[in-house]
Amino acid sequence: MAVTDAPRIEQVETRLKATGPTAAAIGIITTIVGVSLLANSPESPARPAATPAAMAPAPAPEGPLPPVIGLPQTQNQPGAAGAVQTGVEIVVKFKDDGRVKDIIDAFWRDQNAARAKFNAWKASRPEFAALSLDRVTYSNELVLVHDGSVQPAQRAAAMRAIAAKLGTTADISYAEPNMTAQPGGR
Repeated sequence: MAVTDAPRIEQVETRLKATGPTAAAIGIITTIVGVSLLANSPESPARPAATPAAMAPAPAPEGPLPPVIGLPQTQNQPGAAGAVQTGVEIVVKFKDDGRVKDIIDAFWRDQNAARAKFNAWKASRPEFAALSLDRVTYSNELVLVHDGSVQPAQRAAAMRAIAAKLGTTADISYAEPNMTAQPGGR
């Protein structure tokens, strides 16, 4: 090796050292993608082949469907089948969470106890009279729903009015109506 080749070899070694981690990462990514493609290919032996019976649509159930856990249950009323109404919740954030801290803390341990605490607390706050605690968010917001004292057709307007009134209260940071579509209303 000649003396003039030494700087050139050092340059090549430096480039290889610099590109080594990148090449390794590309190799790992290529391996992951390749394995993923093999595992999801139609010829993959890990998946059983679909049989014609498995591809056939399930027969329609007879009678009412079972309730879905976590969704509000509604009764189908004549003339309202398939109707989608809008349910309104109000998301309330207090400027000082200490005012409702016991309700928030209780919610994560026992939701019914938190609702009972909210009902006792709202007795001294008339602006919350028509509201019930639905849930608490991770950012300590109270999510309130109407207690049902107003007909469903007027509930959305009533909730907007309550949210506007709560928004002007001094100890509340914000009170925003959260409109969600609910089949059959709530």
